[in-house]
Amino acid sequence: MARYRTKDGTDLAWNRIRRHLTRELDTVIQDAREDALNDLLTKAWDDYTRALGEGKVPEVESKYASLSLAIVKDIIPKAAKVLDDSALD
Repeated sequence: MARYRTKDGTDLAWNRIRRHLTRELDTVIQDAREDALNDLLTKAWDDYTRALGEGKVPEVESKYASLSLAIVKDIIPKAAKVLDDSALD
């Protein structure tokens, strides 16, 4: 049976730091995701309605999946660079 371990002041301080950093990162990711989706979905919608106008029912195009992966791969190195460039005390 698992037991609760009482946390000391250093445990609680680390949990606060971890929680704040996690939430800040999640917010930045959500903002970037919204920006990317705004462009991505607009372009996909234009392609979709164009195809319908030509009498075609389009499938998901691989270029959108590739773009999505490229965006994610771009975000991770940028996050690492921010940490490398900052003076963490």
